[in-house]
Amino acid sequence: MNQKNLLKIVVIASILYFIWLFIVALNETMNGGKILLSLKAWSLIGVIVYIFFLFIEIMVYITSPKKETKEIKLVSEVIKKIVCNNCHTTFTITDTGVRPMKYACPNCGKEGVLRGKKVKGIVKTITCSSCGNKFEIIDTGEKPLTYQCPSCRHEGVV
Repeated sequence: MNQKNLLKIVVIASILYFIWLFIVALNETMNGGKILLSLKAWSLIGVIVYIFFLFIEIMVYITSPKKETKEIKLVSEVIKKIVCNNCHTTFTITDTGVRPMKYACPNCGKEGVLRGKKVKGIVKTITCSSCGNKFEIIDTGEKPLTYQCPSCRHEGVV
């Protein structure tokens, strides 16, 4: 028999017994009716039955197999398509789910980082203050907005 079902039966039987005992006691006090045993005897039987049910529940709890609680992080590998900010080469990487995840462009070697959430923002066209090259960056709302020119590697602030 399943341990959960056994515990359900024990609990239901004990509840029914104590409801029956309450009804018998109420009947005896209201009507003065005689029952097979005295109220003290029924109470003593109830305590013994309760101890028996409690013993069964404890034995089921002790003998039930313990669930091991190991933290396992299941990560399925996903292929992500990346566009290099420097040379605009499109390439794929295997996403392991670990964040932040660093990657490097196979064409120019520029390193990047894959964050945990998608970047939302406004695409802005920037002109490099050093060489005059025009390129696009995403304004995410972070201040100060910094950039690196893909041509001359000059770092600036918008």
